[in-house]
Amino acid sequence: MVIAVDAMGGDLYPKIPVLGAIKAVNEKQIQVVLVGDEPSIKKELENCKYDAKLVDIVHATQVIDMDENVASALRSKKDSSMRVCYNLHRDGVVQGVVSAGHSGAMLAIGKFVLKTIKGIDRPCISAMLPTLREDDRVLLVDAGANMDCTPEHLLQFAILGDVYMEHIHRKENPRIGLLNVGAEEGKGDERSKKAYELLKKCPLNFVGNIEGKEFFNGDVEIVVTDGFAGNILLKSVQGAANFVKEIISKEIKSSQIAKIGAVFLNPVFKSVKKKTNYAEYGGAPLLGLRGNGIVCHGKSNQEALLFGINFANWAAEAHLVERMEEKLVEYKEYLNS
Repeated sequence: MVIAVDAMGGDLYPKIPVLGAIKAVNEKQIQVVLVGDEPSIKKELENCKYDAKLVDIVHATQVIDMDENVASALRSKKDSSMRVCYNLHRDGVVQGVVSAGHSGAMLAIGKFVLKTIKGIDRPCISAMLPTLREDDRVLLVDAGANMDCTPEHLLQFAILGDVYMEHIHRKENPRIGLLNVGAEEGKGDERSKKAYELLKKCPLNFVGNIEGKEFFNGDVEIVVTDGFAGNILLKSVQGAANFVKEIISKEIKSSQIAKIGAVFLNPVFKSVKKKTNYAEYGGAPLLGLRGNGIVCHGKSNQEALLFGINFANWAAEAHLVERMEEKLVEYKEYLNS
């Protein structure tokens, strides 16, 4: 498998994407293609040790900025590093694309170049988050791609999430919950009620509505919602985690006794930091594309890029797109009901 890495994506390009790619080469023996400004990439590679047979460079003349208008980028930057990555994937040169760049552009360009899987109207962004259960995680779909969704879209997201959890995380028949304002059937707006009925009729392991306060309990493996609510939930969680860390840090610094206690609690703090660190969860797969596109956080370090590249490799090896296509054919009657 060969993975294309957008060397001009993220807040610290090309350094971090290049270092992440080299870690993937050295630690996982994954073959990569670094896409972007060739002189800049070569300069970063000068200080790296790696097997040259596993690293290629493809020059791209344009960069999509993090705050750039998506429609403008799609229309006017046809030689952007992100666009070139997807072109390589479409042409079969690589089997996956990883970028820490503009997530909206990654989704829009991926949909334009690769198209969507038959039966899927809109791709969605997925996000893995920790739960209170040891070594268990929950998948959030959609985490920010689609602001306005129909009940049918939510059903499609659930099916994509089901295949993802089964074939990538080995969760057989994962439990699925619909994010809502109450756990009881009949709660929420009309769209939520209709989505509930569609999910209930489908052979998926749908267990009902789930409230935001139950998200981390580990009672479900997949939480389905629209991108508007999903993105608010995701960023609220990130903000709350940082808030708690800051409060604890300030309280420890304010007391000599607390400082002494913190020394003994240091292993606990490290464990909590690890579980709430975005780098531990790598990238967010764009589910529903006819290919493997992985979006990493703009502030990703090389470890996070390594995880994203490794995930793209897993998805390609697991033939994730083909498994999704098969599932959608199997559930065709429920999608068209």
